[in-house]
Amino acid sequence: MFGAALMLAACSKKAQPPALGEPASASATAVAVEAKQVVDPKTARMMELLRAVYGDRAAHENYLDVELPDVEKRDELSLYRLEPVAMRELPDGRVVVVANAQMVDTNGEAMAYHVTTGLLSAYILHKEGGQWKTDARHENVASLGSSGTFGEVEWVTLGEGKPGFIVQHGGIWQGYSINLISVFDLADGTLHDLAGDLSLSSENEGACGEETSHCWSVDGKWKFEKREGAPYDDLVLHFTGYDEERAESAPETESRKRKYVSGMARYKFDGGRYVLVEGENIVPGV
Repeated sequence: MFGAALMLAACSKKAQPPALGEPASASATAVAVEAKQVVDPKTARMMELLRAVYGDRAAHENYLDVELPDVEKRDELSLYRLEPVAMRELPDGRVVVVANAQMVDTNGEAMAYHVTTGLLSAYILHKEGGQWKTDARHENVASLGSSGTFGEVEWVTLGEGKPGFIVQHGGIWQGYSINLISVFDLADGTLHDLAGDLSLSSENEGACGEETSHCWSVDGKWKFEKREGAPYDDLVLHFTGYDEERAESAPETESRKRKYVSGMARYKFDGGRYVLVEGENIVPGV
């Protein structure tokens, strides 16, 4: 009985919370350290580079809270949560970081809703005397994607000696989905989308019921092809998929007629943007 009473007293003592204002115990501190978010080495490296741009004061483990300009009204600054997305070392030794920004509300939380796009920023840095120095700082230059983020960043060569990157982005809305691509030239002093959101794929399989008269799924693949004598390569899209349709006046019991589709669209850089010069982009809009 006496042993049991001791055990009960020990348990009761352990369950008591610390008095208000008392420092946390060593064990509680250890738990807090264990709960600290683990950051992978690549993210840690990208955060090191972003801290070189904005300083340590704005930095957390895997994001920064910083003032950035509005995408359209460049003289208006607001607080954004900036998260690193991709990193690339260039042949000349400089390093590029692409980051995604979301506006922060009055409670300090990122405003990421389904209809909210991600905001793209890109930074170019070089190392000098053991310190990272910022060569280019392109903040909130494009509004891409949905749910507060854009998609995958793919590093490309736009032409001989012309490094750049492509971003695939889009979203899903009530069973309709679309995937777009945007192209960026790292030598562009005012970094901007050179492709203007080209459609790469779309489908409505999630909304294709018996009552739906038109259903489709078209998927595209992209690549760059050399254009003789031109400083920039052509951007070429190849499409495959299917299209199903029946007349709007037909009864729902009537089957849709399926046809398989394919196509090609070639875009040439005209000095300002990529323009269609051959074929057709057959991706339906949503």
